[in-house]
Amino acid sequence: MTFRFRTLTFLLFLVVISGFLLLFSLNAYYTTSQILKEAARESLARSAEAVQHEFDIQLRLIDQDLHMLSVDLALEPNLLDKTRPELNEIVLGENRGKRQHRYAFALVYLLQEGQCFLLKNPLLDIGPTNCKQLYSKYNDATRQEWNLLNNGSEWLLIKDYLITNADQKVVGRLVGGIKLSNNKLFLNQLVHRTQAVIDRAKLLVDGVTLTDHVFEKPVEGANFGLRLLGLNHVLEENLQLPIKGFGEHLQLRLQSADTRIYSLASRLLALLVGGCLAGLVISALVAALLSSSLDKQLQKLVMYIRHLMTGAATDRWSPGRIDEFNRMGGQVDEIAAELSTRRTELKAANQKLEKALGDKRVILHQLINNQEQERNHLAQELHDELGQLLTAVRVETTLLEHQISMSSPALKNTKNIKDLVAAMYATVYDRIMALRPTELDHMGLCQSIQQIPTLKSLEQSGVTVSLDLEDVITPSGADIHLYRIVQEALTNVLKHALATELSISLLQTQDEVVLCIKDNGQGFVPDLDVDPTGHRGFGLLGIEERCDFIGAILTIESDNGVTMTVNLPC
Repeated sequence: MTFRFRTLTFLLFLVVISGFLLLFSLNAYYTTSQILKEAARESLARSAEAVQHEFDIQLRLIDQDLHMLSVDLALEPNLLDKTRPELNEIVLGENRGKRQHRYAFALVYLLQEGQCFLLKNPLLDIGPTNCKQLYSKYNDATRQEWNLLNNGSEWLLIKDYLITNADQKVVGRLVGGIKLSNNKLFLNQLVHRTQAVIDRAKLLVDGVTLTDHVFEKPVEGANFGLRLLGLNHVLEENLQLPIKGFGEHLQLRLQSADTRIYSLASRLLALLVGGCLAGLVISALVAALLSSSLDKQLQKLVMYIRHLMTGAATDRWSPGRIDEFNRMGGQVDEIAAELSTRRTELKAANQKLEKALGDKRVILHQLINNQEQERNHLAQELHDELGQLLTAVRVETTLLEHQISMSSPALKNTKNIKDLVAAMYATVYDRIMALRPTELDHMGLCQSIQQIPTLKSLEQSGVTVSLDLEDVITPSGADIHLYRIVQEALTNVLKHALATELSISLLQTQDEVVLCIKDNGQGFVPDLDVDPTGHRGFGLLGIEERCDFIGAILTIESDNGVTMTVNLPC
């Protein structure tokens, strides 16, 4: 996928400015959340003080009610003779002109009679209701002004009072208090005077929840945006408050989401979102203007370079409003002038090089012709002179052999001389064939290739030779060069290839003669075929020059051996 420069610059500016806006938004979000969280924490701290004060007031009122009940019991005549219904009327009755009591239950224990009465509303569950067991459990508990008592699955807050008669003699004990487990009314009484809006309140004993009450949230629907951005959890604060007088055993946990803080958060959120949107729109317009200006200057520079390339530019770069593009245009002018100078120099150098290469090629071709002529002359000299001398020696040796008696020891020497002369003649013949194969003039290229001495050497060294040779018609003078190419290739195979198989094919098509030499040796990389001095091997170089001389195409492949193909147009 490709984009125009204008699009890329627009996107780049937009991404950069959007990144700055994002960083600003994140910083504003973090700062706002910290401010709001601190405000919520302060509001909840003030509410915690109010809750603690309300808790003390409630305990004081319950204490007053229980104390008044103990006084009423002390003033009651014949208390020891009272029945349970009568005591129940005294403790829980509402028809004695008194205000409604705040305690939830009362336990009356008469010391002289050993009687125990547990008086409570039948609907109130305070755990096991065995009066004496409850009294005994209270006696075994830690004794302080107010005591926490675990009665089965229920937790109670209890305080005891002495019951005396008219003679100020202790006749019994009064134990009373309230239930803490599942007492939502008590939680409501604690938090209803707080300044902050309490969403949830929990009463815990040693980390175990006794009462958990969720209050109705007054701003649920108005804070969708805050919940969407995750600010609602920032505005909700939790405070775990130890109740004074009970250490860490009794605690009240409050969760608050103040409506005033939510209102402030909503305004800040609206301001933040509006500012970001406005900044994004403005940044998009600025990015569009900047990208358009840059694109125009870039298109101008591209057209100027294109005209320089085609030669249509007649003037130098005309400066625009952007300094960087003006400097680029000036540099392009300098580069164009330098390239023009270099082009002229390079053209002159190329002409000299082409002339030198042409001269070299002419000289090389002349050397090849001279080499062939010298070989022909040397072969002819060897054939005419050395060949005749060897023939004469052989004839003289034969005549001498007839003149020596059969019993003479010299007869053996004459035979040795004849054998040496025959070997010398064979060697001279091989050298003549190497210099100028006579079969090439009489029987053609196909037969000449078969008579190359290197083939016999390859077969003697264990190489399997396969020949597929056709009689071909080559351009004038090309047959000797094809012969030399085969001769040089076979020499390379014998010396370097370490091959076990060799095939030579010579085919004639409608348009060309195809010579292919293939072996299964160790191969080589043509471009890296160099001698220890760093120069390419003369064998391969000679093959390439001969192909160039006759206008043939040479292809060398080295893969599991070497395949050399020569395509000679007819």
